Amino acid sequence: MLEPFVWMFKAKNFKQRYFQLLFSALLVLSIAFLTCYISSLLPIDFSIYFSFFIVFLPVLLIFFIQGYFWQLTSNVIAREVDISASNVYSGEKIKYLFKIELPDFKPLNFIWRGFAGCVASILMMLPFLLLVLSSMYTKVFFLPFSNIEIYHHIFALSYNIIYFVFFALIPAMLWLYAKENSVVAVWKFRRAIQLLESYPSSYFKNTFIFILFYLFNYFILFLLAKIMYISSVFTNPQLISLESCLIETGFIFIVYVVYLYSLHVYSYLLGTIVPTTEV
Repeated sequence: MLEPFVWMFKAKNFKQRYFQLLFSALLVLSIAFLTCYISSLLPIDFSIYFSFFIVFLPVLLIFFIQGYFWQLTSNVIAREVDISASNVYSGEKIKYLFKIELPDFKPLNFIWRGFAGCVASILMMLPFLLLVLSSMYTKVFFLPFSNIEIYHHIFALSYNIIYFVFFALIPAMLWLYAKENSVVAVWKFRRAIQLLESYPSSYFKNTFIFILFYLFNYFILFLLAKIMYISSVFTNPQLISLESCLIETGFIFIVYVVYLYSLHVYSYLLGTIVPTTEV
């Protein structure tokens, strides 16, 4: 039960990889902070140009970390399994130990795969958006007016069922993208349904833990954001530009430290929704 939260500490080179990711973020955020501070000292015309660069750096960092996440999930999916049991005749439960290799540190590959992951996520949501639009603009025509309310209820129920099925398939579609590294893999609905039907126990258990852990993370980040807001309120007005940049940069870095651990948990939960025999 605790394996998703501790497995990364058993992985080879975890500390090295963690600090590589951490210092990469520190470098990007330092450049962003200096750019933000310099921009506050320049005339408004130059400040506008600098603001584009300030926005570009966090986006680059998002692609970088998301690319690492997808590559890590691919490695989790391709994990090796060791079977451990001291004596099979003693009735001891057989233990399955996973061997997961962390991705090699290749920043450019991470950025490219992070961008591809964003494209895959957009493609995955397109059918849902089309479904929402169709439910908004579709009307029930040529139906007996005496029973129109019944038809509307059936219509609404049908769409709700489709919504539920779509959201239930999201982990499988993301798993397919991570495994195949193809942006169109998220449209393999038949394959996603097959995964859900074949392994419902691990599928829904991991998804439930994923959602709970995500909500817990959201609560922690909400508290950090509240602390940052309170700190900014009492900032010295004469140093508002410098201190606000420091506070915002520090907050983003703390969020990154927390998220860097969290994404290893997310990656494990997503990558193990189906057993290695499926790979």
